[in-house]
Amino acid sequence: MKRIIIHVYLFLILCITAGADETFRPEFYAFFNGMPDMSYDDEARMLKELGYNGISQIYGGGEQLEQRVIAYRNNGLKVLSVYLEATETPIEANLVKALANGGMIELTVKKLTPEVIESIRQTAEMASQLNIRVALYPHHGFAVATMPQAIDLLEKVNHSNLGLMFNLCHFLKNEKAESLESILEKSASRLFSVSTCGADLDGKDWGSLIQTLDKGTFPQKRLLDALKKLDFKGPVGLQCYAVKGDKRSNLKESIKAWETVLAELQ
Repeated sequence: MKRIIIHVYLFLILCITAGADETFRPEFYAFFNGMPDMSYDDEARMLKELGYNGISQIYGGGEQLEQRVIAYRNNGLKVLSVYLEATETPIEANLVKALANGGMIELTVKKLTPEVIESIRQTAEMASQLNIRVALYPHHGFAVATMPQAIDLLEKVNHSNLGLMFNLCHFLKNEKAESLESILEKSASRLFSVSTCGADLDGKDWGSLIQTLDKGTFPQKRLLDALKKLDFKGPVGLQCYAVKGDKRSNLKESIKAWETVLAELQ
């Protein structure tokens, strides 16, 4: 009997220890729009040195995407996603097949028609065959500009391989900051990925809504804490559109801020 009690006690200690070791640390990717002009190998080496898991939101696809994927894989990093527009023509497999088995399509929707909805459904099905996820990307000024609009479209398409991407800069541009936690909770079951950046809570233009992660009045800890509470397991990307200054320095400052916020959450 004593031996059984001891074994149970040791098991409980192991469970508690395992729980204590679990940390919230999403994979962190730099958007392509924040990269200096350099070779694919140099891109990968720089991001590895800085501490990123790879690159995301690549424009285009096909052979160039395949070459970049190979270069990153050779350096132990990943090309996570491509950034494409939903049209009335479904996306072809050849354009994205280099991302098979773990990649993602970030899909914007500029106009919404029954034909576009059907093409998104077909794109989601095609991607599922390659083990590539498809995430709707709400974008200011487009037909799908807000998270509620993306959730509504998700329901209309009704495909298990279609999910959502939360983008902080577009959220602050189009929605109320105080609704952040509730909208994340509402979309949690289909939240495939997230992008963030330094941003001002009262920002009106991209200059104030897209900054390096160490700047802006929006508290990054608030976003990451909300994701942690939802047990979010997906990747996080760093939005870098039109950020001024030296791009390598910008990436360095952003990942330093990222590590600081993660440390505060543990």
